[in-house]
Amino acid sequence: SLKNKKTVDNYPKFLKFRDLIQTEMGIRAEAPTQTAMTVLYRKRQMILGLVGGRCTACGTPQFPKMDICVNPDCRKFYTQEEYEFAQKSAFIKTFTGDLLTVSLDPPAVYGMIQFDDGGRFMADFTDCELAEVWVGQPVRLSFRKRYTDKERGFSGYFWKAVPLPVKRPVEEKKAAGIRFDGRVAVVTGAGAGLGRAYALELAARGAKVVVNDLGGPRDGSGAGSAGPADRVVEEIRAAGGEALANYDSVSGPEGGEALIRQAVEAFGRVDIVINNAGILRDKSLLNMAPEEWEKVLAVHLNGAYGVTRPAFRQMREQKYGRIILTTSAAGLFGNFGQANYSAAKLALLGMMNTLKLEGEKYDIKVNTVAPVAATRLTEDILPPDLFERLKPEFVAPLVLYLSSEQCRETGQVFNAGLGFFNRAAVVTGPGILIGDGRSVPTPEDIEKNWQSIHSLKGAKEFYNTTLAFGEMLMGGGSQPEAVPPAAAPEGPTVQSVFDGLPKAFQVEKAAGVDVVFQFQISGPGGGEWFASIKDGACMVSRGKHEKPTTTIKMQDGDFLNLMSGKLPAMQAFTGGKLKIEGDL
Repeated sequence: SLKNKKTVDNYPKFLKFRDLIQTEMGIRAEAPTQTAMTVLYRKRQMILGLVGGRCTACGTPQFPKMDICVNPDCRKFYTQEEYEFAQKSAFIKTFTGDLLTVSLDPPAVYGMIQFDDGGRFMADFTDCELAEVWVGQPVRLSFRKRYTDKERGFSGYFWKAVPLPVKRPVEEKKAAGIRFDGRVAVVTGAGAGLGRAYALELAARGAKVVVNDLGGPRDGSGAGSAGPADRVVEEIRAAGGEALANYDSVSGPEGGEALIRQAVEAFGRVDIVINNAGILRDKSLLNMAPEEWEKVLAVHLNGAYGVTRPAFRQMREQKYGRIILTTSAAGLFGNFGQANYSAAKLALLGMMNTLKLEGEKYDIKVNTVAPVAATRLTEDILPPDLFERLKPEFVAPLVLYLSSEQCRETGQVFNAGLGFFNRAAVVTGPGILIGDGRSVPTPEDIEKNWQSIHSLKGAKEFYNTTLAFGEMLMGGGSQPEAVPPAAAPEGPTVQSVFDGLPKAFQVEKAAGVDVVFQFQISGPGGGEWFASIKDGACMVSRGKHEKPTTTIKMQDGDFLNLMSGKLPAMQAFTGGKLKIEGDL
């Protein structure tokens, strides 16, 4: 840190030096009555050489020295001679950083050190930061001060591990391309076509893959077969990959639960879910029986729900996940004779738009792909010459990118086929406010203003319902331009607003409410205040609350304009002048 010229706040160190504050004492800190005995026991050999043992029968080093050799092929008793580890090369086996140590600037970093020739021990790390440490990193051992015992007037010393600043192998791997080492992927409908292409490529790039396929005909009838999934698993294993087959139907929630449970039991986690399974039962609306409608929605829409829900639960615990949904041009634009299929495919966009919000704080990215590829679902829809050119492998690169750590996008739809890729989106035109917004317009008013209503010139996307609704409340038109924050107007100050807040408080509106609003107002006249609303009372204090319900951030001038009614709240919010965190 010092070599990197990073600044360090010395004020807390000054307080600790003067014994004005008490630092954390946790389970890894030795009690004062024990440390003296520990130092005496280690004595000179341990201090000078970090002495362990080496078996005289087989030559295996081990730390600490014990009565039995750790080599499973030896296991001799009382064959250990003293062996110095201080100058031996070692690397990091495991590590962590926590608050469970005597540390003023947590997290303290410690972990298991593995010596190259054998032997390991738990060590505190030094001359490093947690973000700089990685498994497999070489370390050298350094004799350092460990603590000061002021009651006895002496200091304790021991060996610490110094991680060496060498290039991390995983960075070289990332530079070589997108990889999925250590990731677990679940692909539905992976026995052929697109799903098979996804599964093979994920496995080739290091993922452990669960290949799901019922093995039935394309209309979803029949009992199914294990053959398609098994063949893909065999391909993956023959190429040196790791995979297992799953034959559950995803048309019901039980199948989705069983699929994800199998993945977690086999591989310990689920990082990627690609909802690819689908069937077709094409008929025009008047010829479509209710069961033909319901069966298609069961696989495409209910199936995505049934698989994604248990996977989402696992991803939330991991705080990481990538979910891919599969829509279609039929869903985005329509296709004759596919009302059931089109409805299911467009419904998945609504599911995606909500899941992107629910997964946001857990690093769960949810995106949708609209593939055009030669599969058994499209073999009698596409012209034969085009069918031959539309290989599923041309879609796989986009899906793999969306499944990767490198993907930061969420809530987006992409078309893919023949090596062509682009994004599709739901956009809203600028529209027009007819009348004053209070009187109801007439159908004649609609006809008169149809060109403005119909126009998509200047259309834009909205990330969520709140932003879209705010545009309507503002009367349409373009998004307010980003302008410098307003200067604080003359008259009331930010402080006077908070001074007057308890007097303006409406008790009858706060029945049963128990919340804390934190206000962070920037600018020359700003500061931090919080208002506690509880038991029909409003208490305003200056400063920062430990656990506010909602945090409101504004510039001082914008805040005063908002309080005076010059700046509408929704306009401030949609224009980025009012930022809200926590419980919206």
